[in-house]
Amino acid sequence: MSARILEIRSTHIRCLGMGNLNDQRDSSQDDEISLVDLARVLVRRRVWIFATFSVCVLMALAYALLQERQYNFTTSILIGEFGLDKTIAEARSTKNVLERRIAPLVERSFVDERKIENMPFATSVIADEGNNFVTLQSKASKEQQPLVVVLHSEMASALTRDHNEKLSLLERESDIRLGNLSAALATEKQQMARFQKLLSASTQVIRDVGVSDVGIKGDVTARADSTANGMEATLSSSSRSLTFLLSQMQLTEQLSKRQTRITELQGELESEELKRSWIKQTRAPNIATASVSPTGTGKTLIVVLGTLLGGMLSLFAAFFVEFVHRVKGEQLG
Repeated sequence: MSARILEIRSTHIRCLGMGNLNDQRDSSQDDEISLVDLARVLVRRRVWIFATFSVCVLMALAYALLQERQYNFTTSILIGEFGLDKTIAEARSTKNVLERRIAPLVERSFVDERKIENMPFATSVIADEGNNFVTLQSKASKEQQPLVVVLHSEMASALTRDHNEKLSLLERESDIRLGNLSAALATEKQQMARFQKLLSASTQVIRDVGVSDVGIKGDVTARADSTANGMEATLSSSSRSLTFLLSQMQLTEQLSKRQTRITELQGELESEELKRSWIKQTRAPNIATASVSPTGTGKTLIVVLGTLLGGMLSLFAAFFVEFVHRVKGEQLG
């Protein structure tokens, strides 16, 4: 009896299990998405698909055609130099000066003069560490190039005035040193010329006196003087020839000293002239040079992106309209 009861219970459990399995299969079949149903939805809502796709493509095409072509306008400002690898300011600090002090003032004046509320284009300052220049860059249309030229010119002029005031002091300092060295060199050359004349005169006297006066007794005095440096040499000897010979030796020594000094002054003068030639003022060799090709997104890319976006939005619109229609049908039913 008990075995019979157990058999009935196991049969009942198997029946219940099979029923649950069938219910799960039915529910899974209901939850599955049929490709045929999807195709029917797309065919049924083809008007929405076409309309949405057309609107997106037309909007993208209109935006691409109406969009102004933008160009990059650049102005390079070379920072002033006063020696080999010596600039009046570093590129980073020059960038900060342009961005924080010069640009706000120039842009405020630019806006006030033209009675507009905002700048018609944006301007940025680019500076790389180790370079001796900074770059002004503005993105604008070709029609706005004259305005970009005005703005860049005013910013570059303000910076060059600031830098060149400091460089002018260095230039005046160098000019003073060059003047002093040139004057000292001219003086030394004059003194050397006078000594050369005295030496020539002394040589001529020795030739005229000859050896006949070697035995003459008495004191003879020879003087060699230069008014430039107050030098006076007095030599005494019992022989005229010997006296003039000693005077000639002293003049030769003075000439050697003057020649050494002239060589030193010429070297210092050349060195200072070289340093003076290194002083170069801050300057802007080009103002608002336009880029070769336009910047930003191209028209073809805009149309392609609009087409892709239109395809996605059209499918979304079709299924959304179908969903709304079914919800309303269930509410009414």
